[in-house]
Amino acid sequence: MKKDPCKPFACNIQKCLTEHNFQESSCAVEIEELRQCCQLWREKSLVCSGIDVTPPEAAPPNKKPSAAGSSKQ
Repeated sequence: MKKDPCKPFACNIQKCLTEHNFQESSCAVEIEELRQCCQLWREKSLVCSGIDVTPPEAAPPNKKPSAAGSSKQ
């Protein structure tokens, strides 16, 4: 099996969150990097399953963009 192209970005998010007491806003750059990777590699990357790849500026006004894409409706 080939390496997952987005796994390093997911690991960077975990590291960042740990270093910043799990404050998602402190890791916005890392989250955006994973989102961009998943736009390119969604079909090939296991870490991208469930990731919302909608650009933050295209998100609905009352919805916060998140790396996990876990919105309740």
